[in-house]
Amino acid sequence: MIEPSRIGDALLADINRDVAEGSVVIWPLEQSGLALRFPGRTVYIDLYLSNHCEAVLARPFDHRRMSRAPLDASEIVNADVVICSHDHLDHLDVPTLRSLRDSSPQAVVVAPLAARSTLLDLGWPGARIRSTKGGETVEVAGLCLTSFPVPHDDYDEDSELGHPYQGYVVSDGRATVAHVGDARADARLAAELARHAADLLCLPINGRDEHRAALGFAGNMNAAEAVELAASAGVRRVMPMHYDMFDQNVDPHALDGFRTALTSRPALEMIRPGIGDAAVIESGRSAGAGARSTDS
Repeated sequence: MIEPSRIGDALLADINRDVAEGSVVIWPLEQSGLALRFPGRTVYIDLYLSNHCEAVLARPFDHRRMSRAPLDASEIVNADVVICSHDHLDHLDVPTLRSLRDSSPQAVVVAPLAARSTLLDLGWPGARIRSTKGGETVEVAGLCLTSFPVPHDDYDEDSELGHPYQGYVVSDGRATVAHVGDARADARLAAELARHAADLLCLPINGRDEHRAALGFAGNMNAAEAVELAASAGVRRVMPMHYDMFDQNVDPHALDGFRTALTSRPALEMIRPGIGDAAVIESGRSAGAGARSTDS
């Protein structure tokens, strides 16, 4: 079991920190889950804080957690924006979203239109849901969120609901983070990401194989593909994710493979604090821009 360095009230107190203009602080919260702290605003993305997958998915699936949850969703009272990239159980976590509905009554959830019915079923009021089809920008809590379609495995699209699998770019006008959700790497996605010039790009690296495909797992990019996608997109900093939750759907060598692939791309910097730790990302639009860990 992977243990977070900081949990519960201590972690929430850290997330509530003051943040300098032109910066964003980021905490990885396992799988694709992140907390982002902009000046005066807090965003949570793709939180999976429960054991819901293990509870509802029978054999041959094995969804026991590899990482201990750093937070109980009922403790999260500071969410301004909650993003769900798509309606899969590890990205739109039913117990987590049900708790967040009440623990952060000020929060607005942003998700694909294809996920709206799930959120309504969980009791989220329609006025607190901002739905995207993929390709539009919405403003929530003073932040701009731009959605874009991603291929997981393909660029699925419904004529009425739009794209069910999406990534999101989150910006306060100075610092910008792009979160791809679940996706394979291709030239179309690289061009989309290049357009946003994010200060940090967050990418899955768990890959795919015939065994997982036979079980019904949709494919993601692997570690080497993620590094090449980041390089093609022209970003400076990249965060690997989606490799530390379910043993059945990971490449155990993914993180080492990511580090190895980075050696051929010296212009790229890997940002990956431990679970419960933080990294400060200073915008490329600011003088002296860079990234630094805030934990030992």
